[in-house]
Amino acid sequence: MRRSKDKKYRALSRTIIAIIIVVIIIAIAGGIGGYYLSRPPSSISLTSSSITSITSPTSSIITSTTSTVSQVVDFINPWGAEDPVGLKWIQGNFSLYYPGYSVQYTSLPGASGVEERYVVINDIEAGKLQGAFWAHGGPEVLSYVELLPNPHDLYNMTPLLAQEGLFQKGVKQALIAISYNGTIFGAPTNVHRAEELYFNPQILRKYNLPIPTNLSLLIYDTQQLEAHGITPWAVSGAEGGYEQLHLWFAIFLSVAAQYYGAAGAAKLSNELMYGVLNLDNATIQKIINQTDNIFVQFVSPGSVIPSWQSQSIWSALAMVIKGQAVFEAGGNWLAEYAAIWYNTTTYPAIQPYLNWTNITLMAMPFPGTQGIYVIDVDSIAIPTVNNPQLQAAINFVKFWTSYEGQKIWTYYKGVSIWANATDYYATPMQWYDYQALLHTPLQNFTWAFADGTLFDDVFYYLISQELNLQEQGASYIPTFNAALLKAENMTFHEWQLAAKEGFGFVGMRGEPFGDYLPPWVNPTTYTYNSSYMPSFLIHPPHYLIPYLKELSQGQYKAQKTNTVVNINILPYSAIITILLYLDEINKKHIEHFLIKLKNISFFLNHFLTSFLSLIPNLYL
Repeated sequence: MRRSKDKKYRALSRTIIAIIIVVIIIAIAGGIGGYYLSRPPSSISLTSSSITSITSPTSSIITSTTSTVSQVVDFINPWGAEDPVGLKWIQGNFSLYYPGYSVQYTSLPGASGVEERYVVINDIEAGKLQGAFWAHGGPEVLSYVELLPNPHDLYNMTPLLAQEGLFQKGVKQALIAISYNGTIFGAPTNVHRAEELYFNPQILRKYNLPIPTNLSLLIYDTQQLEAHGITPWAVSGAEGGYEQLHLWFAIFLSVAAQYYGAAGAAKLSNELMYGVLNLDNATIQKIINQTDNIFVQFVSPGSVIPSWQSQSIWSALAMVIKGQAVFEAGGNWLAEYAAIWYNTTTYPAIQPYLNWTNITLMAMPFPGTQGIYVIDVDSIAIPTVNNPQLQAAINFVKFWTSYEGQKIWTYYKGVSIWANATDYYATPMQWYDYQALLHTPLQNFTWAFADGTLFDDVFYYLISQELNLQEQGASYIPTFNAALLKAENMTFHEWQLAAKEGFGFVGMRGEPFGDYLPPWVNPTTYTYNSSYMPSFLIHPPHYLIPYLKELSQGQYKAQKTNTVVNINILPYSAIITILLYLDEINKKHIEHFLIKLKNISFFLNHFLTSFLSLIPNLYL
């Protein structure tokens, strides 16, 4: 009997010991997990080399799922292959700061959301968009506002951000950059600086070449490197012309600054953003032509990396770090990627770093654009209609936009939108850019042309034209310039739609972005002046007429082969004929007529604006 009791006690003891061991293991595991999920960036000990083993950067789609506690928000974004570590930190900390809530990601490939945008547009058109989605905070977000049945179908972030104190302690210039007549549709996640030049200083040093602080030196270095048999430029084509658009725009800003200075170049860029850049102006034409020719030189077969069509911006960056190419144009997302995936720190091209001989990646504002801040703000937008995840999405945005949320996410990516951030960043380049963000005058700000400036339809149209320009070279320049005019026309009409909804300019009343108001905004009342019509719609530059016609004919041929579903109802040649008629034959009479008879002006403006906006293919 006693032996039986002893056995029972020993059995119970073993059971108790086993339970204690299990409890201890669970406690240790829970403690480790809790530490990992809650630790702030300042305590991050994860090295870049260890991060590289997490997953392949070439993964096409990365979807991570968190079990639903009480509310789950689906977040569509392009960052799974770019910054999976940051997404994981945000995911874990969100659930800690908002117990009961969680997030699951659907990450799509392609820099600048070249694929993600299609998914969002399709979901909107199918009426099934839920949760939250990524968008640039620039005019691009208005693309979705216009697609939705009602502007209020996209959540107005302005009161939320005010409640969080961002208007008192945030970077004012960045908040102005994502406001549309005072309304903010995308809550900021980070601020990027675009139009920078990333380069390998060791290759320049090896061939005794100068740091290219201006455009002339950059051209010189390009020629010298090519003469030495070194590939100067890493320009990729996998994103469909996105990186080409960055390079072209960076050159445009640099050339424009030679004529007008930093603030003047930013103003021209902002006119380009609104679709009102006067392409009839002789100086503007000269700037555009110089830009085209320099671009063609930089991306010529002898200057650009081989098999550029299949390279992504990330693989092109690897070639710069390895010394297989020397220059790449972009923004500080390249510094983020180099740190996470290539264990490489980016340093600004300033002292004392210029004297360091072990640096393989440096960056600076694109040569000739010093003094201009080209902004790119990533943001989160939330649909409000038929969105059962609305409250979860709002909490998610509140966390990510908070100081702590920004500190976690911007450890690698861009910089914080809070004006009181300390230097917790992973790379010196980020701190350099953050200081520039705080101290650049408002009139020297402009939006990144390839990252947020353009409405989605214009973006896809223009990047395809950039690809054509690189592939066909100098012979394509006149056609590209005609395409640029067409893009301007498309942009202008998109803005008219936005203006009619009350979102006709970037910025706030009394504080327009870049200190510039588009001509359809009354500068006193900030109301929409619907009688404005850009001159190029009535008087298209003569030298572009044949190429505009060529663009239209190309589209017609495509329709014949059923490769394009678009339809031109009104023959393009008829539009050209009408415009030429207005311009050449009855110019004075028509102008007099327009001035005297406002009903004709009304006809030209309202009818053409509405008609062309309904049928985008009739854009010039």
